[in-house]
Amino acid sequence: MGLLVFLIAAAQVLYTPFTKVEESFNVQAIHDLLYHQTNLTNYDHNEFPGVVPRTFVGPIVISACIAPFSLLFEELEINKFWSQYLARLILAGFVVYAWNNLRTSIQQKFGYSVAIWFTLITITQFHFMFYMSRPLPNIMALPLAILAINYWLNRSKKRFIVSSGAAIIIFRAELVILLGLYLLYDIYFQRISIKELLKTAIPAGILLILLTVTVDSIFWQRLTWPEAEVFWFNTVLNKSSEWGVSPFLWYIYSALPRALGLSFLLVPFGLYLEPRVRSLVIPAIVFVFMFSLLPHKELRFIIYVLPLMNVAAACFCHRIWINRGKSLFYSFLSLITVGHLIGNILLTMFLLVISGTNYPGGVAMSRLHRIAAGESNVAIHIDNLAAQTGVSRFTEINPDWIYDKEEHLKACDKKLLKFDYLLIEAKDKYSHEMRIFSQTHEILEFIECFYSIGLQMRSFPVRIKTRPCIYILQRKPNADKISIDYYEMMEHEENGETGGSSGLPIEVSEDIDLLNRIDEIIDDDFMEPQSEDANYQSNLQQPTEDIVGDAEEEDDNETYPEIEIKRYYPPNRKELKSTRLKIRRIIDKHTKGDVAWEANVRSNQDTIDSILREDKMKELADDLSEIDFKKFCDLKTTTIKGCMKMILKTNRGNK
Repeated sequence: MGLLVFLIAAAQVLYTPFTKVEESFNVQAIHDLLYHQTNLTNYDHNEFPGVVPRTFVGPIVISACIAPFSLLFEELEINKFWSQYLARLILAGFVVYAWNNLRTSIQQKFGYSVAIWFTLITITQFHFMFYMSRPLPNIMALPLAILAINYWLNRSKKRFIVSSGAAIIIFRAELVILLGLYLLYDIYFQRISIKELLKTAIPAGILLILLTVTVDSIFWQRLTWPEAEVFWFNTVLNKSSEWGVSPFLWYIYSALPRALGLSFLLVPFGLYLEPRVRSLVIPAIVFVFMFSLLPHKELRFIIYVLPLMNVAAACFCHRIWINRGKSLFYSFLSLITVGHLIGNILLTMFLLVISGTNYPGGVAMSRLHRIAAGESNVAIHIDNLAAQTGVSRFTEINPDWIYDKEEHLKACDKKLLKFDYLLIEAKDKYSHEMRIFSQTHEILEFIECFYSIGLQMRSFPVRIKTRPCIYILQRKPNADKISIDYYEMMEHEENGETGGSSGLPIEVSEDIDLLNRIDEIIDDDFMEPQSEDANYQSNLQQPTEDIVGDAEEEDDNETYPEIEIKRYYPPNRKELKSTRLKIRRIIDKHTKGDVAWEANVRSNQDTIDSILREDKMKELADDLSEIDFKKFCDLKTTTIKGCMKMILKTNRGNK
């Protein structure tokens, strides 16, 4: 059973091999221990220490396990990113080892059938399987926490105390709540005396404190007990709330239902039907409620309780399954127990696909290495989003390349001209920053990331929406010849020191291309002029004040009727520019972003799928409804299409 769990975890590692900012310290520390060893000055934590120190004990154990393989990779000239795979697989192996010990104890106490259900429930859930290979501080503590609970189940008092102490003192101080509840249970029922407790806890605690203080003081080059500082920062000072706060019941109504899937609904019934499981599961529930007192909440903070709640769900499934032949009602419930596993699998697949879109930085780095394969002495700048969403030192696979992560560089910063390639965050190529970059760099590719979840009528009803978030840029050959005065002007504009029309030059060809695409995809009667009593989009019914304005006609062999320009205030260049950008984004989304759509437009044949086109037009209309065209045009006399074209052709110098 343990092998099956490990293989599924390994498959998820292969699907999402990159790591995020929360995992940054441990993954960088593992890298540095492998490749810089005793050269502490080159360690990543010296440049990016984070708000609180973290322990090196976990990374030391993992790097020691994979050191022989990393040496072999160097000898065979295999890129070091494979060592990141190994590091995550080793961590998953530790978690699976502890989990399998717990499963064996469950089988001994509750029976083989409960253990089977416990396994099936675990492998069909997403978060526990997904997180067990991620080098988070919580996951470093997870094997010790599971082993401690396993020792508690088996009445191994000393092992329970030592493993609990290691998890609490070295890795995660909040585990004192969960594991302390099990200890209080034993003290209350006189399974352990205070004398026995102190006899083991005091020497073990002293040795564990000396271990972490000695090791971590060497690496941090100052006297420190990392987990004590973390506990003081997060709990006593409550500084963790600066990273966001959630309602008190967030773990109950959001985190646990997502983590446990449909099995969440079975936990109360398992507690009711199997009294023996209550002493194991109720402390976990109390821990969740007590930990909810902290305003800052994340699912990983309570990941230790997931296997425990799965035991209660497994007990319910076991009880229903063995009674399935007794009545029609039990037969129906047995189908529900099997069906809930299928539901868990579907939810896991859905969440896994979403998770695959959450590492654009790692994907961008991988694609850049393919694009620039064979180049030497390359300098790359990695911006904040890329560094937080997948880029690690393991992804820096070319030893003669320079990988720079200097923070707070603006688009107009002259320092960026020294880099051959940039990984830059941007919503789209029409954003202000990308227009600055377009003067000195070429867009090679963009990486999309998760945006939202939407509903659709055709095929699968739920759609995962993505949007561009990281662009791969290459410096133009003449970039260094751009005058410094131009960059100074951009700095002033970004700082809001200039007004008027001194903006960036806008390529006329972009607008011509955009107008052509509007003609291609939108019928002339698209969202026709609205009569007085028309039931138009609610967000286009804002009362406006008429102000007549002129729209400049450009010489492109096409004329447009003069349209009344309507605004709440006197003509505002910024508002008009903002609306132009919105139109560009929407049209870009519905043309360049869909190969099938482009193919249909280009073919211009009668065989175009009319249903597909109707669906696309509805979606396009939904997106355009976010723009209040009534601010600019008289919609009683012109179509939305005509209004869009007039906005794009209106004089940009109009203030």
